[in-house]
Amino acid sequence: MRLSVLCILLVVFGSIAAADADISFQSPSGNIRCDMSRDATLAVRCDLGVDQQSYTRRPVTCQGRWGTSFGLNQTGVGGLICVTDTDAGPEGRRVLPYGRRAILDGITCLSERTGVTCTNIEGGGFEVRRAEQRVF
Repeated sequence: MRLSVLCILLVVFGSIAAADADISFQSPSGNIRCDMSRDATLAVRCDLGVDQQSYTRRPVTCQGRWGTSFGLNQTGVGGLICVTDTDAGPEGRRVLPYGRRAILDGITCLSERTGVTCTNIEGGGFEVRRAEQRVF
């Protein structure tokens, strides 16, 4: 019954929403992969699968990959993440079609032909695109 209600909400609102689960999705191109979670340090993390990046000044404290991973919490501004783990890749991720949203606990991620934009209830967030990225 609960799954039926969730499916009806997806059809009506055109979004991926979760009642009690985490959300993993990728852009239709597979170039952007995101994880939304209630139990992680960050509410949402998106990884960009290309090496062209807008942010190239790696902090001295970062010993991992820099400039292609972005994170956001329910409040505050978006930011870049120093990543030492491996991105899980596209396996098992649902495609979030262009024009659709994934929503979890006040965070909304919108998939567009130009990329993915994630924002929180305070207006903080990030835009991840193949050629350009921006945090706000």
